[in-house]
Amino acid sequence: MAERLKTCGSCTLCCKVMAVSELSKPGGTLCVHARPGKGCGIYETRPQGCRAFACVWLMDREMPHRFRPDQTKVVLDMDHEGRRLIARCDPANPLAWRRNPMHAALKGYAQDHWGTGKVVMAVAGRRAWVITPKADIDLGEIDPAARIEVIEAADGTVSVRTS
Repeated sequence: MAERLKTCGSCTLCCKVMAVSELSKPGGTLCVHARPGKGCGIYETRPQGCRAFACVWLMDREMPHRFRPDQTKVVLDMDHEGRRLIARCDPANPLAWRRNPMHAALKGYAQDHWGTGKVVMAVAGRRAWVITPKADIDLGEIDPAARIEVIEAADGTVSVRTS
């Protein structure tokens, strides 16, 4: 395993936006063990779901500090299969993903991976958007585990089907 050069420091945004099944904590609510600006109050005994999680900013050595979640109000997360890049927004800032430099980075990733089956999404609570190179598609409120299929028609229009 590669050594991480970055640390969470005072950032605790994942403690708010991520669901933690072992604690029965839904996404979008601050964990009762979070100590904003200080870290986790049960860090040494935190559940496996928390131990296993690392945001994209933390893992990407080249991603600049300006993308740190507490700066952008967005935690970048990749699903287990590497098929979805998910911008998980602080519910207090549900459209934080639309601010630059975040929006430009998400659009760039969508462009770079268009046609590969990878999907770029933004999520705020249960509301979700699919970000494509040409458009941001509002899916409304969906099940976070919903299957998402992005369809591009011959004329270039894009639609999204969830199931």
